[in-house]
Amino acid sequence: MIIFLYGPDDYRRSEKKRSIIAEFSKKRLEIGVGIFDLEEKTALENLGEFLKTQSIFESAKLAVLENAFELDAPKLAKLLKPFIEEKNITVLVAEKDKPVKALAFLLEKPAISQKFDALAGAEWSAFIRAEAKKNGAELTPAAVQFLGAVYEGNTWGLVTELQKLAGLGTPREAAGGSTAAGPIDKEDLDIFDLEVAPNYWGLINGLKNYEMKNRLYALETMLAANDPPAKIFNILASQWQEKTPHMAEYDLAVKSGKVDYEEALVDLLIS
Repeated sequence: MIIFLYGPDDYRRSEKKRSIIAEFSKKRLEIGVGIFDLEEKTALENLGEFLKTQSIFESAKLAVLENAFELDAPKLAKLLKPFIEEKNITVLVAEKDKPVKALAFLLEKPAISQKFDALAGAEWSAFIRAEAKKNGAELTPAAVQFLGAVYEGNTWGLVTELQKLAGLGTPREAAGGSTAAGPIDKEDLDIFDLEVAPNYWGLINGLKNYEMKNRLYALETMLAANDPPAKIFNILASQWQEKTPHMAEYDLAVKSGKVDYEEALVDLLIS
């Protein structure tokens, strides 16, 4: 059996992956779980041995693939296809993007696939309320709406904030204010100086602005919001087609240790 999880919502995708591994591990021995980072040179060989070798201690196996799309796709497809309908072997692949043509079978039955799109509207509000409840916090509709605007498209950030709020108790009480019991309201959140994030894609476009000062302002705003430089770089690389050759050179420089992603971004935007 092959399970393929994909889509831009890293948090929900990662949580599903974690739950599958945890559920398998509850019923099986540790030797039945193998994690393979396919960026490593011997990973494909090790994966093949794991899938084909039968253990006298454990009949069921779970192979978890990391960075699956970094490998030669046809080679990986050739290795995985024989196990699509294997009952005692599960291969778990979780990636942000859809697979290339050679691995398109990951999206087709009998493989099991699940997509994790960024939530919006009523689904996003319902998710916020559910995660708040899971963390022991209760939110008013105004607080839900505000947090939804602040963390739009950033599920990890939202969950981190909810965990922090739950740990602090009522924000007004933590700040020395009212100790009245009740759900967390918008005015409680104001105490922590949360601000609605600027339009993300507007900032990405700002990085491509004709004026250098506007490009640098957009970068400064994103870095001030603790957006990882690597994330900014990779999104920009996918959006700025005319700079693809330059971005590839910078990416190589980063991976060879000559510069970091923030330095590469600054150098790119002032050139």
